[in-house]
Amino acid sequence: MKILLKYFLTLLGLIVYSHGFTQTPNLSGTWILNFEKSKLEDKTTGLTGQIFIIKQEGNKFSLKIYHIYGDKKKKIGFKMVADGKTRRVKMIFKGKLEQKENSLLATMWRKNYLNIVNYKFGTNQNEIIADEVFTGRPKNHHSIWVFDREVSK
Repeated sequence: MKILLKYFLTLLGLIVYSHGFTQTPNLSGTWILNFEKSKLEDKTTGLTGQIFIIKQEGNKFSLKIYHIYGDKKKKIGFKMVADGKTRRVKMIFKGKLEQKENSLLATMWRKNYLNIVNYKFGTNQNEIIADEVFTGRPKNHHSIWVFDREVSK
């Protein structure tokens, strides 16, 4: 009986230990904004689409965002390291990227500006959610951006 209890406790300990060190999901891919699934409190006037291109290798994360206005695209992007350390982002922001159990939490700030986005898979690995809380100008908002993985042809 003691041996069975010992094995059970060892197995339980291994399960708890391995669960505590689950890896952050790799969100690499090209992602297309799904307006129907999204809940946008502050949709930019004229925005007709958005594309995320994410490259994630280990704790290195880069995001290119294409804002689409009819036939025109505006690109912004940034690179961060998911180690929770504060660094300069784009020379005008301070930021940090933290690995959470099932997500990446990006925080960027400067005077009168705070943007916190939690990136995670949605209902499956072909959907990501960018849960954004923005405080600053032109106005505060909380938006849920839902993106579908671009399928290769």
